[in-house]
Amino acid sequence: MLGEAQVHVIGEEREQGLGGLAGLSPGSMARAWATPAGRVDVTHFIWIGGGQGIVPREVKRRYEKQHPNVSIELYEGTNAVTYPKMVAQRQVDPNKPLINFGFFNIDAHTKGTLDDMWLPLDKKMIPNLEGIYEPYRVKDNRGAPWGMSGIGILHNRRLVRDAPTSWNDIFDPRFKGKVVIFDYAFAFNGLLGVAYANGGSEKNIDVAFERYARAARDGQFLALVTTNQQVKDTLARGEALIAPYFMSFAITWNEEESGGQGPFGYGVPREGMIPFTFYFHIVKGSTPAQVEVASEVINMYLWKDTMARYANFTAAIPLIKGAVMKPQYKNEPSFAPANIQKALQPDWAYIAEKTPEWRARWDRQVKANMR
Repeated sequence: MLGEAQVHVIGEEREQGLGGLAGLSPGSMARAWATPAGRVDVTHFIWIGGGQGIVPREVKRRYEKQHPNVSIELYEGTNAVTYPKMVAQRQVDPNKPLINFGFFNIDAHTKGTLDDMWLPLDKKMIPNLEGIYEPYRVKDNRGAPWGMSGIGILHNRRLVRDAPTSWNDIFDPRFKGKVVIFDYAFAFNGLLGVAYANGGSEKNIDVAFERYARAARDGQFLALVTTNQQVKDTLARGEALIAPYFMSFAITWNEEESGGQGPFGYGVPREGMIPFTFYFHIVKGSTPAQVEVASEVINMYLWKDTMARYANFTAAIPLIKGAVMKPQYKNEPSFAPANIQKALQPDWAYIAEKTPEWRARWDRQVKANMR
């Protein structure tokens, strides 16, 4: 869900900041550069596309230079395709995982938590865990949340004078017949936000389903969509005026046009945006030496300057204290620390458990009533 942002690639002198060592005690610094004994091969999952491979390659190069006995293989792909392969490999041999560590979104994080896929992270080996914003930290450190893409309400800023400011604006009469909603994607189609805006939550979802069913009957929705491109195209053409979706897309889609002057805007709902969170994980079955390498590399990533660099390439919102974004991102409301800390915090494990039931309910109450 990350987009590409163009940032000047800086040279070897800047790469010194990728060590994740600044601000650490001498003891932590020595620990970070302690070389595991013998040959160590690890497989590091990274996302493919956009600017997502730049910083991982810098980190790999930096670590391998300091640890000549370590080889880090970068496995590029998507969580949707790779996670099922990880599950399949564990069934073949739980002590030879396909992936040792890497980047995982909230969907894969939740599935892995339910599947008992992840190892707890050791704070002594990863002292930069302390830089993560408190509301996002995971119980027992079974994962390191490092960033997110905020979900709010996109709009065509050339046609909508007043940006949406509440999840309930999805139902504003001025947008009748001009709202696009992602089909089934309860994490980012506004259903959760509407529940919270009306006194509910993921554990009391009835009010949101009732409002969506009524809106479908009344012709509030233009269409249910299934791709990023459909959201982009309907908004750009003015067929739709608003869409609950990832706010980072408004930024990156605008950057595709000269001077960043695309038609996309967004509003951060006053009830709070939905955070689609990104994590680092270490996979069960990894050897102690692999865990040691993975921990040290994750510690490098979690240094505020490294995380800011990654976020600047991908338009992710960093969850690391002190991460400094490029000026145009610093001025984006979705990047404001107050909005990040105020974001809603749904129980994603509960949502994963209820999704089959919600899909059936969506078919009955929303899709069946679309006009």
